[in-house]
Amino acid sequence: MSRTASMDALLADALTSDYSAETATTHRTTRSLIIAALCAAVVTMVLGIALTQNREQAGQNSLTRQALIERVKTSDARVAAQEADVRQAQYDLAAAEKAILAGTSLGDAAQKRLQRLRVAAGYTPVTGEGVQVSIQDALPDPTVTAGAVQPGRIMDRDLQMLVNGLWQAGATAITVNNRRLTSTSAIRSAGEAILVDYRPLVPPYSVKAISDDADSLAGRFRSNQAGLLLEQLARRYGVVWSLETIGQTTLPAATSNFGGN
Repeated sequence: MSRTASMDALLADALTSDYSAETATTHRTTRSLIIAALCAAVVTMVLGIALTQNREQAGQNSLTRQALIERVKTSDARVAAQEADVRQAQYDLAAAEKAILAGTSLGDAAQKRLQRLRVAAGYTPVTGEGVQVSIQDALPDPTVTAGAVQPGRIMDRDLQMLVNGLWQAGATAITVNNRRLTSTSAIRSAGEAILVDYRPLVPPYSVKAISDDADSLAGRFRSNQAGLLLEQLARRYGVVWSLETIGQTTLPAATSNFGGN
């Protein structure tokens, strides 16, 4: 074989080898692009499905929340109407009793006894020397991480302690945010809300009490366990509270009674 023929053969082999390598590289690049495109399409489809589901779920949650809000509003309106009916029935009953029992010594004695029982049970308005204890949460602590429980938040047990301290100090009638307490009133929590007789309270909390001597009531409250604990909550957690005498005040009658503590 001549030298020229050998060179031509080597050149042809080299060209064929380069062409084959280039073709293989091109095929690999094409496959990679196709795979990447398919992956991108799958990811896009999955994200699209997830976003659609999230939007649908958000819409359903919004509808559910709105439905619950409407149910709460309807229930509150129904309870308010029933409480108004109860008050009217109480007034009608008192008027009927007065008409029936008036005019005799026995009837007068029965009326006085009924009045004492109503006052003790909380089913009639009462007037007397009053004190007011106002209490509210501490100011938010900016160092507390989002979602964590803020220190200095008023709990149901704090209100229970406050009310029991007023009873111990000699109160004869008490209201919490203008809701009259009876011997079977419940102060409880539901989530972050505090309930009195299963009705939610809106802070700040105002507790009023009456007795024969408001100054003595206030002094005894400050020195008993409830007053001392409030001072401790204020020092340690920043709870804001105050105690003041308010002179002659009238506390409303209780309009609901849903069971005990």
